[in-house]
Amino acid sequence: MNRFVTTVLAVGLLLVAGCSSTTPTSNPTGVATNPSLSPDSSSDASDRSRFFSIVEIGLGPDGYVTLINYTEVAASLDGVFVCQADGCVDLPDTVVEPGQLARIAVGVGDGLANVVVRDADLDLSPADGEVGVFRSRDVTDSGGIRSYLQWGSTPHAMTDTAVEAGLWLPTAYAPTAAHATRLWKTEANLWVWDPGQ
Repeated sequence: MNRFVTTVLAVGLLLVAGCSSTTPTSNPTGVATNPSLSPDSSSDASDRSRFFSIVEIGLGPDGYVTLINYTEVAASLDGVFVCQADGCVDLPDTVVEPGQLARIAVGVGDGLANVVVRDADLDLSPADGEVGVFRSRDVTDSGGIRSYLQWGSTPHAMTDTAVEAGLWLPTAYAPTAAHATRLWKTEANLWVWDPGQ
């Protein structure tokens, strides 16, 4: 059976769901980056979470969350948390170069590149869910959420936090089906749903 791709959210929604109010530019590798961010540009230089955004979510028992360092400076994942309402995954002190990816795998991560966490305690059911990137374990802190995506339905436990932070629109979600395999953000900042084979 042929694979097909369906665009699920409008450009306006995805621009709201981004991590920064400044406009990304392209680096030589073709990955969107934000040159205005550097370690010294924040009032809290230890807040590494502001360097990372969700760019892909693989759904299912072998699912994963892919983050990108969208800035033009290397940054450690130490102090960054990938969260759901039931808990957070602490990311390791691993340096991610500008424009590069880091994956948090629910399983062992076979076949995935750039895996920094394996056997992560995340529920990436295709039917319904949400994931956020935070600077702490406090999933109610609208000042600490950096990136967010929900799928299947709305609202979820962290929806209000993401809306209050300006990262999400009320009633927005990425629709999926039982056989959905992944959601990812294209270079045009569109979240795309790939329902698999």
